[in-house]
Amino acid sequence: MRSILSFTFLILISIVPLQAQETVNVTFQYEPNENALRAFVPGEFNMWGNNSSGFISPTDGSLMIKDEENGFWYKTIELQIGGGTATHNGKSGYAYKFHEQRNASGSEWEWFTDPLNEIAVGDNNDSFIEVTSPLIFQLGRNLGIADTNSDYWVTVASKDSDSIDVIASSIYLNDEFIGNFENNYEKERQLFFMKNIGNYNPVQGLNKLKIVAVTESEATTSDSLQFTFVGEPGYLDKVRPEGLKDGITYGEDGTSVSLSLFAPKKERAFVFGDFTDWKVELEYQMFRDSLNADSTWFWIEVEGLTAGEEYGFQYLIDGDLIIADPYSELLLDPFNDQYISESVFPNLKPYPEGKTTGLVGVLRPGKTPFEWSATNYNRPDKESLVIYELIIRDFIEDHSYATLIDTLDYLERLGVNAIELMPVNEFDGNTSWGYNPASHIALDKYYGSPEKFKEFVDESHKRGIAVILDVVLNHATGAHSLYKLYDLGSNPYFNTSPKHEFNVFNDFNHQYSGTQYYTKRMIEHWINEYKIDGFRWDLTKGFTQNCTGAANGCTGSYQQDRVDILKKYADYQWASDPNFYVIFEHLGGVQEESEWANYRINEGKGIMLWGNQNGAYNESTMGYVSNLSGVLSESKGFQKRHLVGYMESHDEQWLMFKNRSFGACENSPSGGDGCLTNPGSYNVRDLNTALDRQKIAGAFFFTLPGPKMLWQFGELGYGYGDDGEQCLNDSNDCPAFAPGRTDAKPIRWDYWNNPDSEERINLYKTWSALINLRGSSEAFTDPDLLTHSLNGEVKWIKMIHSDTDVAINGNFAVTSKFVDFTFPSTGVWYDFFTGESFDVGNGTISYNLLPGQFRIFTTKKFDAPEVGIVIPNENEDKIDTPTAFKLYQNYPNPFNPSTNITFDVAQTGSVSLAIYDMLGRKVSELVSNVKTAGTYSVYFDASGLSSGVYFARFQAGETVQIQKMTLLK
Repeated sequence: MRSILSFTFLILISIVPLQAQETVNVTFQYEPNENALRAFVPGEFNMWGNNSSGFISPTDGSLMIKDEENGFWYKTIELQIGGGTATHNGKSGYAYKFHEQRNASGSEWEWFTDPLNEIAVGDNNDSFIEVTSPLIFQLGRNLGIADTNSDYWVTVASKDSDSIDVIASSIYLNDEFIGNFENNYEKERQLFFMKNIGNYNPVQGLNKLKIVAVTESEATTSDSLQFTFVGEPGYLDKVRPEGLKDGITYGEDGTSVSLSLFAPKKERAFVFGDFTDWKVELEYQMFRDSLNADSTWFWIEVEGLTAGEEYGFQYLIDGDLIIADPYSELLLDPFNDQYISESVFPNLKPYPEGKTTGLVGVLRPGKTPFEWSATNYNRPDKESLVIYELIIRDFIEDHSYATLIDTLDYLERLGVNAIELMPVNEFDGNTSWGYNPASHIALDKYYGSPEKFKEFVDESHKRGIAVILDVVLNHATGAHSLYKLYDLGSNPYFNTSPKHEFNVFNDFNHQYSGTQYYTKRMIEHWINEYKIDGFRWDLTKGFTQNCTGAANGCTGSYQQDRVDILKKYADYQWASDPNFYVIFEHLGGVQEESEWANYRINEGKGIMLWGNQNGAYNESTMGYVSNLSGVLSESKGFQKRHLVGYMESHDEQWLMFKNRSFGACENSPSGGDGCLTNPGSYNVRDLNTALDRQKIAGAFFFTLPGPKMLWQFGELGYGYGDDGEQCLNDSNDCPAFAPGRTDAKPIRWDYWNNPDSEERINLYKTWSALINLRGSSEAFTDPDLLTHSLNGEVKWIKMIHSDTDVAINGNFAVTSKFVDFTFPSTGVWYDFFTGESFDVGNGTISYNLLPGQFRIFTTKKFDAPEVGIVIPNENEDKIDTPTAFKLYQNYPNPFNPSTNITFDVAQTGSVSLAIYDMLGRKVSELVSNVKTAGTYSVYFDASGLSSGVYFARFQAGETVQIQKMTLLK
């Protein structure tokens, strides 16, 4: 790769008015990564390469031409002067990017912001060009640091009717004229070039290069840059101080810092930055400690710093490569920092505009230590975790840790005891899911400062809430310092081609000792600096070296190297914090997952695994038959309950969206258009009914043992919305106008604050009651005995524990169901939601369950939640609790040979219903158990009896009623 420059960019000056309807042929140049087969320049001027979800056809018109002699790709495009729809500083121009493809089909690709252009716009960091005539574009940014062999090409263009005058156009070095464009200008490509800058006698250190472009009509523009000339300094070999770690080590006096960079096969390195006025100076050449070509460190101690002051810095390596320190805890970004508000990150150090390019590390010597308050914090047990996953961007409007702290009361009332943040380490851009890491150690500034993040962790711990980070060690983007350190074909940290089928960006080689060291340091950093409680490891399938990018089953099959390296990483975490949560998003084979789940289990450890049950729970909430038992660790054969079950995560479609789009209904239990035209009295697609379906899902989720996770706003029924925009756009289910899969989603705190959202708030209250009930007894997290039936329309759970026995059942159908429910023990039981007590004599009670209705019973009395929050809304008119015991006349009467007998139960208790003949003999016992308040109907078949008069005798408590009935055969 060419070097990326430090520069001072002067304002373009054009002395001739331009006519917007005229055009200029602009040559775009780009040097792709070593393993790229082809390069493209997609932009708004060519429909962004006519891409489909990021993929560009290998034969698209945006394909660039390779200059074999000079090693770069180029394409000349005719652009309108003053044209384009993008804007920057009030000027109109064109947005564009570069696109690389790494295989013949083009299926392995990546997009890049122009490294030779410091201007980027929009959320996607699109490069920007304002078209003028004459035009100087991509001015040798690779000349920011130069040695004797540095050269550069730059686009110098004009409209056809007024071409560049090569004699009048001139070059200045340190304000001295050194020549014109003659013999250095290609008119056809409109490229000016200068080779071997060292031949022009630059001075050691800072130099200034100025180019003045003049057309035949004497229209003029100029551009300048500053560059540092280092020539070819000698080696400085010296052994590193013992114990010095890679990265940044601050001196105890607060005025010095030691820097160490591991860079095998590199020869020279300088550090430069604010403390050198961004000049590369020989006194800041780093010492080299090289055991051999594969074990080379560069190090230096920088003294004379001011305690409490921040310093930007970078490394210059082998004269043409500039990178930030891979272990920087804070990075400055030339493209994105400008969009971070003062309220989110107060006093953010400004990027050194005009002095360098690329990410800049920040030194903070003598910083004031953070005062931690939650010194007595006890981390929740793995088995009792209720994790709330969120992305700050889509959770709060100002995307700040400060406001996130203000929501902790809301989350504490909900009952969650852990918060899992989608990636907060430095990622490309600002508004991102975060799975495009530019660093795994630096904190991304879009959400706030390191101090405010620590405050968030501390405030969470005060409430007994753990903080878990989503970490993405499978890959890194092209902005990552370790990726930039080498050409890809010779980069030991990264695979030349991916070793698994799910790759995005650049695939880490986790068998390389350097990658393992970097990972270990990442782990130690977040634990020691921020007191993080756990990591959720993204895409652990990618940690193998045994497969390819092909979808041939290899990635999903058992891989011993993957098992071993991830066990080693678990050991790293437990070495830093013995009780650290280690969670893998593997979603793969049971054999591999079991090895991790049971790893060091006798020491109280063991790795937790994500357990995706979105499909099963969504089928149930929509009204269809499904089996929910997969949410239990027992389904995987783990020795401990270490399966992190979830109904929704950031990767799955919201339950509510599918409830409202595809739910079943009374008249069409199999769904379909009938639920639009003639649904009957119960329709899952109605908003309030869909919300009620979430309540019963929660009852069969939060009460089951094992760690659980919910996705942000699920407790308020997020998904679909009145505008249809709340849809995870990864299928054809979503409306065309819905945001893209990883795009920002609507933030709906109005669901909580709007008085018209009563049913959404009732869902929150219901889930809160369930989660807090779970936290009130070990019966829900560690039952002595668990039995269940989770695969029918009517599902049930039974748990036995010394604290309380638990019995739960619910109706997931779209019609009412009459149930005879057998309790796991006899004696006094309590209805959790009403607080009502009753005695279970023979262990069985009968009652009617409306569609979507569920009951929770315990042998221990818990505080009942708010009355009315769980009643199925669409059926309120059907729920008339009888005020008295009553036996109704059977129907039909007379009958032959069967009839139905209906009775009312005013309150829970023992009920009997028997049939007697004229002689007082009992001929049939229809009911003899405990029933809750409600109306019941019993079927009586008299096929074995002869014609005559019979009596139905109903007894409930002290109430006895008799009805006469006639059997005629």
